Amino acid sequence: MSEKTSRNGIGTLLGLVASAAGFGLAASAGLAAWTVHSIHQRKKKDLLDDYFITPFELDVPHEDVRFVTADHVVLKGWWFPVDGSDRTVVAMTGRHGRKDDLIGIGTGLWKRGYNVLIFDYRARGESEDSAASIGYFEYADAEAALDYAMKRVVDRESTCRPALLGYSMGGAIALQLAALRPEVETVVADCPFANLKDLVSVRLQERLVPARYLMPAIDFLNRAIYNYSLDDVSPLRFIGRIAPRPLLLIHAEKDRIIPVEDSLKLYEAASEPKELWIEQDADHCGAYFKDREIYIKRVSDYMDNVFAGKYFH
Repeated sequence: MSEKTSRNGIGTLLGLVASAAGFGLAASAGLAAWTVHSIHQRKKKDLLDDYFITPFELDVPHEDVRFVTADHVVLKGWWFPVDGSDRTVVAMTGRHGRKDDLIGIGTGLWKRGYNVLIFDYRARGESEDSAASIGYFEYADAEAALDYAMKRVVDRESTCRPALLGYSMGGAIALQLAALRPEVETVVADCPFANLKDLVSVRLQERLVPARYLMPAIDFLNRAIYNYSLDDVSPLRFIGRIAPRPLLLIHAEKDRIIPVEDSLKLYEAASEPKELWIEQDADHCGAYFKDREIYIKRVSDYMDNVFAGKYFH
């Protein structure tokens, strides 16, 4: 083989390597962009979104309410008041949930003597459209809901004893909010994730994507576009601050969306007093649907015990 032929072969090989590397970088960038888009993607609206059960069908006294977040997004919800009670629950759905998803547990707690607020996050249900995420922007929604519920009860009863109840993403938000708002007396989180960045990584690995190498690019792109890090949505970082206030973690053993290991990590990181309820043979947020009556009673009994001072010495 001549020297010229050898040089041409090496040049061709280097060109192929460079092309492959360029393709790999482009593919990685595209996958990172797709992931960031997915994190902030809104649920597509369909016909059935306009047809949902309301408290009217259940003959439960309620009020349609609206309140505004710190970043000026108008949210809408249902308020279930109990005259003479300062015990108050703010309940939060999962990522794509709407307030009607919580009518069962909401009215159940109301019947047990709790003021209850259930609401639509931004860009969901009847609330105003705005940038959506998996817990970052919605934290402001939860904080506005807590402030609104507390003001309603304080104006009527002079005091308010608030509790938080959240499902999936709502559970993660509830844990962070309780950690940062000491007036919250307890929190119940059903199938929360421990850390958003880890959850995204797990989802990518399930699709055989090398998440270990891609996550830095995803987080960089997310910070560049949306001005926050995925690590900012991390109840695992905050849960230790909830004590000495009690908390109850609930998780479905066969959860296919958020692994049960997330609640195990959260439970281990939390300080006493704390309770862990793993529901056998149930999928994501399925403990309620496995036995509605038992679920409502167990959550209500837990909250009754908290407000009665059982967990405090």
